[in-house]
Amino acid sequence: MSVVWEKGVFTGCISPSEFVAITSTNAARIFNLYPRKGCIAVGSDADLVIWNPNKTRVISAKTHHHAVDFNIFEGMECHGVPEYVLVSGRVCVDEGQLKVVQGFGRYIERPVFPPYVFHQLQNGSGYEKHLSELSIVEQKQDMNEHKGDQAVYLEEQTPQTAFTANDASTPCCKGARPESSRNLQDSTFSLSSENETDVERRSCIKVKNPPGGKSSGFW
Repeated sequence: MSVVWEKGVFTGCISPSEFVAITSTNAARIFNLYPRKGCIAVGSDADLVIWNPNKTRVISAKTHHHAVDFNIFEGMECHGVPEYVLVSGRVCVDEGQLKVVQGFGRYIERPVFPPYVFHQLQNGSGYEKHLSELSIVEQKQDMNEHKGDQAVYLEEQTPQTAFTANDASTPCCKGARPESSRNLQDSTFSLSSENETDVERRSCIKVKNPPGGKSSGFW
């Protein structure tokens, strides 16, 4: 709070009333605790802070009341210091000295959807439009995730081959010879079942030499 006062009120950016709204009233409204908190009125149990705007202090990890050994505002001199803090009628801070008792605090339930935050959305079509936009975004995310999972599945199921459209053989024997196919004229041909099947599948290919290569006798 001293930093907010130093950078806001002391520099003239905000007024003391705006300082109270930022640090107390608006915070209670955001957490849906107003008017029980953030308001001095009958029925409220807000804590009271007696603020001295003329007093200064230097922020340091050696004097702060946090369970850490560092402070991001280390060495900053601030104008405006809380001298007294009253919680439920009990003085918990007295001239910078923290005086609290373990178990003194209590849990306070906070209803969801504070009007201070959702008042614009809850006024008619704005709220419904916001819900529809959220629904569309969620549907798109689900579709993208489904497409991603399907792509991964297809990638895992589809065998990885190096063949392209130009590697496909042409039954009519037109066009260039595929690089991946066997050259029956320049290579030796084995009479195995695999090669016989290959010959039957490519019966339209004319060869000058019989299986096994050239021969100077019978052929």
